[in-house]
Amino acid sequence: MKKIVLVSLPMIVAALVATAQTFVSTTPSNKNVVVEEFTGINCQYCPDGHRIVNQLITSNPGRVFGINIHAGGYAANTFTTAAGEQLRANWNVTSYPAGMVNRTKFGSSSTPVLNRGQFVSNANTIMNQPSCANIAARCTIDCATRIMTVDVELFYTDSSRANTNFISVALLQDNILGPQVGSSLNPTQIVGSLYNHQHMFRAFVNGSTWGDTVYTTDSGAFVSRTYTYTIPTEISNVPIVYSDLKVIAFVSESKADIITGCEASMSFVNGSLIPTALTEIPTTSCDLEFPTYVSLFNYGNDTITSFELTYGTTTTGSATYTRSGLQIAPMASDTMHLPVMAGNFASATDYTGFATVTSANGQPTTGDSALCTLNKISAPAVGDTLTLLLTTDRYGSETSFKFKASNGRVIASGGPYTNSSQTYTIKLPVPSNGCYRVEVYDSEGDGINGGYGNGHFSVTDNNGTVATHDGRFGSQASIFLNCTRGASINGVATTDFAIYPNPVKNTLFIDCQQQIEKVEIFDMQGKTVVTMQGVKTFDVANLNRGGYILRVTTTEGVSARSFVKE
Repeated sequence: MKKIVLVSLPMIVAALVATAQTFVSTTPSNKNVVVEEFTGINCQYCPDGHRIVNQLITSNPGRVFGINIHAGGYAANTFTTAAGEQLRANWNVTSYPAGMVNRTKFGSSSTPVLNRGQFVSNANTIMNQPSCANIAARCTIDCATRIMTVDVELFYTDSSRANTNFISVALLQDNILGPQVGSSLNPTQIVGSLYNHQHMFRAFVNGSTWGDTVYTTDSGAFVSRTYTYTIPTEISNVPIVYSDLKVIAFVSESKADIITGCEASMSFVNGSLIPTALTEIPTTSCDLEFPTYVSLFNYGNDTITSFELTYGTTTTGSATYTRSGLQIAPMASDTMHLPVMAGNFASATDYTGFATVTSANGQPTTGDSALCTLNKISAPAVGDTLTLLLTTDRYGSETSFKFKASNGRVIASGGPYTNSSQTYTIKLPVPSNGCYRVEVYDSEGDGINGGYGNGHFSVTDNNGTVATHDGRFGSQASIFLNCTRGASINGVATTDFAIYPNPVKNTLFIDCQQQIEKVEIFDMQGKTVVTMQGVKTFDVANLNRGGYILRVTTTEGVSARSFVKE
């Protein structure tokens, strides 16, 4: 008689997985921890919650993963997302800081929501429990198309309690600078007057707040899913920086009860040197110049030794910046000081600066532009009495101001004020021509429009409003004012001139109807290479090839042009 051997389907699947080219482990293991922390910039003790979770992650590498969800009233609509608000509403989170450890109810609690003092003990409890499933993920970002592809694999070493499970894939971003009340409770994250936010929730890559359904949850089952997501340039007004992204994948038995989680490995394709940030360097100068820093990240596979970058403003045109002799390794970054941006800034608004890498290692490349806002300088007339209209939030005792000359001399000051939202009218004398600034301070470091009332301030002259500020800042905000004796463009008395030929080989000519007092030439590192008095024609034959900025000072003001030396 023939002997019939019966083999169960899960055993077959397990055998196939064991021999296939998969990346998820088939060895039974304990659960990993996913801490979803509800937070907000106006939450006094939230930085302490951040600190606790960061210590958990550091003490348990590869076992604990944090997801910081900005939602609710304490977030003041800063860094919030629609999915984050859904999570907060589902668990009716009203006090902060609060969080969930694997969305599990501990003890006799009717909710998985915990206070920060319960994070560590309950995380340790979870890590000592066997998991019925293992999860692994790999993420690839195409830098040319901005498409993220996430491959997720599950293997069930035991049967789940539920017939259906759910895969969630969360996109996070590190190193987001912004305001935060109570930042002193997590001092390692303070950067100047700002707070360095980590593992901030940005979106669910799988397309649903509550996960992608898994129908096979028996022991031995293998599940493979692929998710694609087009990365936007920004989320909730925060620019996306590829190098700061991370992906956390987890599997749950329902909206609650996370079984286990993992962090995806990250790789990049079709990438080279990409500018990730462009930042204006604060200056007290009233000149029409905007010195900036640019941060560059190498997403390619080769070390970058040289590059060419185009930068400028959307209003005034662009210049070229080149560097060689570099060593920017794959997946490494560098930050450098760009030459000043200069030109005639004629409108009454701020300006957008940009920087784009056009070639790397001598090869053409295309990628995203880094952008930043360049602050306009307003220009009241000398002899006016300026008026500062300052509206505080409910914590006026944290607010004060100073009116300063360009040499730092304090002409007027005021505050702190009473703890109620009030508008103060303050007269500011303008003694002479020059560059002035109004500085408003908040001792708590969350500005005057951070959720405790709509604080703001403005400066007006005899002709009306000169400049306004919405009150959203950290410890300090400034308005620059250039009080001049003549006509002005964006706060600087200007002169109109032309230069030719451009590009130039030997002799450069200046066509200007006004009396020239001084001519200066700056190279692309911002270094002064030529200074002359009262000339309209000069020899540039000895200058190196490349781009330069020429600045002319006349009896009527200052202006600048860019030119190329062949």
